[in-house]
Amino acid sequence: MLAALTLVAAVSVAGCGSTAPQSGPQSGPTGSMTQPTPMATPPPAGSTTAAPGALLWPVTDATQAKALQAQVDQGSQAWLLDPSEVATNYATTVLQWRAPSAGAPDGGTVVVTDPDAGSVTLTLVQPATTGSAGVWIVSTEQRN
Repeated sequence: MLAALTLVAAVSVAGCGSTAPQSGPQSGPTGSMTQPTPMATPPPAGSTTAAPGALLWPVTDATQAKALQAQVDQGSQAWLLDPSEVATNYATTVLQWRAPSAGAPDGGTVVVTDPDAGSVTLTLVQPATTGSAGVWIVSTEQRN
């Protein structure tokens, strides 16, 4: 576990020189999908709740959320508009689950399950724009 967190921290630090968030599956010229790269160090194992108004993933504050929203408004990273996709990518990237499956969103919560890892309930918020055009950001993780 420590090795995984060290690796994630090293990857996060290595990406700090970029001015644009690099989070989300993106198709390259060949159409292949890449995994999202979180802008923040992943939360520790167990239940995690951000402070009121704080965010967990893929961004950690309102300024980053607005910048990410602007990218999506320009056609980048459309997966951030789907809370189930955000939840699945969180489980893959942060929790390092191999086969996560997200249930249907219920308000701002999504339950994600993995046959080997169990389940987690994620609370997602739309801090920049609300409705179908707003990005979804994970704000709370509760292990089930």
